[in-house]
Amino acid sequence: MAVRIVRLGDPSATDAPFRFKKGDRVAWRRWDGKPDLEFSGIVIDGHCEYVLGGGAYRDGYVIERADGLHFAGGHFDLMRV
Repeated sequence: MAVRIVRLGDPSATDAPFRFKKGDRVAWRRWDGKPDLEFSGIVIDGHCEYVLGGGAYRDGYVIERADGLHFAGGHFDLMRV
């Protein structure tokens, strides 16, 4: 089985298990499970490594804050707000 790597929004990414999509509002998940609103913003890009047909996968995202700064996080680091 081959590992596939796709970017968020690519036409070939229809079967990728992305948790978030472009435009989703997310925040960094704090240690206590609450959102860290200082590190919150809009998903602007991402990638996903996965095996077609299921199994473990890894996805990561680039988030743009309201002040224009960017930060990155994976699906375990982020939560919808």
